[in-house]
Amino acid sequence: MAMKFTRVLGILACLINAVLTSAALRASTSAQQVAELSNASIAITDVTVIDVITGAHRANVTVLIRNGRIDAIAPTISIPPEATRLGGKGKFLIPGLWDMHTHHQGTGADFVDLFVAKGIVGTRDMGGDADFILPLRERIRSGAVLGPEIVASGPILDDPPVDFPYRRRVTNAAEAKQAVDDLKRAGVDFIKVHDHTPREAFFAIAAEAPKVGLTFAGHVPINVTVDEAAGSGMKSIEHLANFRVFGDCLTGDSYSLKDCAPLFDKLARNSVWETPTMEFFQTLPDVFSGAPLPHSEYASDSLLKLTQDNVRLSHMSATALNKIRLGDRMSLQAIHDMYLHGNRFLAGCDGLVPGFCLHDELEWLTKAGFTALQSLQTATINPARFLGREGSEGSIDVGKRANLVLLEADPTINIRNIDEIAAVIIRGKLLTKAAIDRIISRHLRAKESAIP
Repeated sequence: MAMKFTRVLGILACLINAVLTSAALRASTSAQQVAELSNASIAITDVTVIDVITGAHRANVTVLIRNGRIDAIAPTISIPPEATRLGGKGKFLIPGLWDMHTHHQGTGADFVDLFVAKGIVGTRDMGGDADFILPLRERIRSGAVLGPEIVASGPILDDPPVDFPYRRRVTNAAEAKQAVDDLKRAGVDFIKVHDHTPREAFFAIAAEAPKVGLTFAGHVPINVTVDEAAGSGMKSIEHLANFRVFGDCLTGDSYSLKDCAPLFDKLARNSVWETPTMEFFQTLPDVFSGAPLPHSEYASDSLLKLTQDNVRLSHMSATALNKIRLGDRMSLQAIHDMYLHGNRFLAGCDGLVPGFCLHDELEWLTKAGFTALQSLQTATINPARFLGREGSEGSIDVGKRANLVLLEADPTINIRNIDEIAAVIIRGKLLTKAAIDRIISRHLRAKESAIP
């Protein structure tokens, strides 16, 4: 059974990567978008602040923001006369969200503002050409482009079939070591490995990356076991290793915690994070069966083309798609069991419509047994902990970076309340509801062009 899952999803991964495009290389100049942001001090009055670590609610307080940081949180604050006042009565304040599995080159550089409009203040880009993603990262950082902060791997270190994009080919340990050193000099934030990373190269990357101050993450290569990856120093595993995280311990078509518990415990013990990208895999069989991409009315041309090409080239049989559906169903229980065994999770989408898909991902986590608070943590405090930034972001505390989302309803009661965004504060600057609506409207496609 494990081999069947690996074979089906390995073929799928090849197809998805083979047709990824770089059609949207041009980042928006964003002069109008950046002008939407208010630079003044901000006071959010009479708001309920949600502690995403404990779930505690601190009602009827004022949050004062100055110079990009949270300056004060108290029931009564002396508000500077120049501050922009934002009424928070009946509203809920949470930390800004992170999408921990994106591919900006595939979803389109012109669409980075859509992340922000949906409350996402940071992304982890899991593979893109260095000359695309690193300049985009810097343009956002400088304020020239309105978009989420990007933590980027640059090209994936892999030995894939010809024409796979976003790659630097490595075939042995020496090439892998050199590639890690070169990418460190180029300024990437971490190293990404994939299905076709050679075994020798994988372990060379595992040895070299920490020497130069980088972590590594990604897929578990085909010729490396999940158990070996768990002991390699790998920071995170994406997509549950194409279901291998539980598929390697299946008996026939049956999932058993008893059989998988030793591996789950090893992953937790070695602090290997999981980014299951549930929305991607739960959606995939239906899309490949002819259903439209979720939220396709807001998709970029490049993403729609990617989806069309995936469907056209996949030749996925009904049997193969049903195998993925079976894996999807088993993954819900496996994810819940992994969580109970101490594994830590990150919310991420992969190649779906920016912003919207992360909200869907958080809902899928609740379907896997997470509480709404636990789901919210995967996009707030957990990314901060993963990135070593718990002292500066991920929760709402004095002195932390002012990356915040103001909601009309409580997301700890119903995670879909994450959709009800009243305002976003990114890097201390206010994006009002009117500005958010304008961004979303700009990305709305004509109805006839929305469905792949």
